[in-house]
Amino acid sequence: MEQEYIIHPETGEVLYRDIRPITYNYKGESVTVNVPGWYPKNSDEGILTKEDCKVGDMALKELKARFLKNKHQELLAGVYQIKSTYTNNNTN
Repeated sequence: MEQEYIIHPETGEVLYRDIRPITYNYKGESVTVNVPGWYPKNSDEGILTKEDCKVGDMALKELKARFLKNKHQELLAGVYQIKSTYTNNNTN
């Protein structure tokens, strides 16, 4: 069975269908996911289809949700600390 391939439109390099780990970063959070796409044999610089990009889009949504959850927890901890300080100062 022959392996399917395409030619890179700019470099002329042969690209093969493959899955590669790609790390996405967002405001201090990161996640590595396996992304399908058209990749050269010796590099991770590939071409992704619209369907391939959905994997990265989901990873970014996860990172944004994780970031917001952490920020929410920080804000709640700050409010609790302020409330605790206020309560302790008013009981003396």
